[in-house]
Amino acid sequence: MKITLNLCLSACLALPLLAFAAGPQKPNVLLIISDDQGYGDFGFNGNRLVQTPALDRLAGEAAVFRNFAAAAACSPTRAALWTGRDHLLTGVWGVGGRASLRPDEVRMPAFFKAGGYRTLHVGKLDSVKVGKDGPAAFGWDEWLGGGGYEHRDPMLFSPKGGARAQGWTADLMTERAIAFIRANRGQPWFASVAFIIPHMPWVCDEKFAAPFLAQGCSKELAACYGSIAQMDACIGRLLDALRETGQAERTIVAFLSDNGQTGPEAKEAGADGIVRGPDWSKRNVAGLRGHKATVWENGIRVPFLLRWPGHVAPGERGQLGCVEDLLPTLLDLADVGADTLPHLSFTGVSLSPALKDAGATFERPEVLRMAISGPGSPRGGDAGPKYSSFESLHLTLRGQRFKYHALPEGQCALYDLVADPGEKNDVQAGNPEVASRMARTCRERWAAVLASGRAFALPAGAPGGETEKARKP
Repeated sequence: MKITLNLCLSACLALPLLAFAAGPQKPNVLLIISDDQGYGDFGFNGNRLVQTPALDRLAGEAAVFRNFAAAAACSPTRAALWTGRDHLLTGVWGVGGRASLRPDEVRMPAFFKAGGYRTLHVGKLDSVKVGKDGPAAFGWDEWLGGGGYEHRDPMLFSPKGGARAQGWTADLMTERAIAFIRANRGQPWFASVAFIIPHMPWVCDEKFAAPFLAQGCSKELAACYGSIAQMDACIGRLLDALRETGQAERTIVAFLSDNGQTGPEAKEAGADGIVRGPDWSKRNVAGLRGHKATVWENGIRVPFLLRWPGHVAPGERGQLGCVEDLLPTLLDLADVGADTLPHLSFTGVSLSPALKDAGATFERPEVLRMAISGPGSPRGGDAGPKYSSFESLHLTLRGQRFKYHALPEGQCALYDLVADPGEKNDVQAGNPEVASRMARTCRERWAAVLASGRAFALPAGAPGGETEKARKP
């Protein structure tokens, strides 16, 4: 009896510890990013040709934001994504030498790591690896990435160095992410999976292109949609891994593309940003104007999906969102305090009010965007347009309903995106007060970007650029 009492006492004393250990675990976060997948390149957005069954299923289980703005190209979008800030304020204003994300910008995984999460990045290293600093310097515990757009047998880099791999890049990245999901099921984790699909060149396994060729698609379009189908199959495997390991209910899954549509026909776009061609018309099912690198809707509008079973009701969300909102939103949902780390002020806002209530209204700033190619893109090389006149650029200020374009040579236009998402009818005459206010705000926002002293960072080692010492976090 004495032994029994002692055992009971020991068990009772252990109960608080067991209860604490078995307490509610913070949600995992799986962030999936596609590359150059246009607004119309999804079945759930009305394209009846493309095959995206996994993403279509995810959309049916998720909150779906269609009034959502990325930036005009990959690096600006990813700079905003990782920092929660207007990409111009992070130093990034284009690609290549124009994509020098400033070293004092705190990246998304650093917040989660400080909040007790294990972190992983696989895929494209844009704004993940900066200068000589690898992903580990910015909060990723584990990582595997490529150095370019090699869709098969890529050169891959990890903390152990670089080596040539065999297989499809999308499959290799997916397998690495699944291994991480399986290995960390007992603790909260954050994983970012950045596919390089459907960035050109379009290359895919022939079995994925064959159905499109059979439907009469051109070789180019079949390769484009075949690569999307191949990526979609990988996304399906990631979602299956969550379910098979019992983690689907406690994992926030977020998906977006990094910018709008591109392709060979975009090179023939007119000065008005309108692209014409048989393949383009098949893809651009919403009839949007523009293409990647422009700030017309087909350059910056992408869908954003967020699934969290039992916490976020599936369905449409009509509220305006932008890529800067992802960091404050994910921190909010995961209950990881934004004050966990000192950081520069977010310009994005949390979308959690809309996620909790599809009819919620909340205050959010209008979204400033700058074209990085074509008429109105900055001139002056990688030094940046610090002294360019406002009138020489193509800037947009995008609100919930109206979108204002400040065009080169002092021209301007106003569009009602609710009635006219294709930006065909200038409505300044019927909305003079809106046009006047947005024109003034757009100019003020641009002036604030220049006054910040943070825009248009130069690459490390460039004349006047940041030194390697200054780049250390």
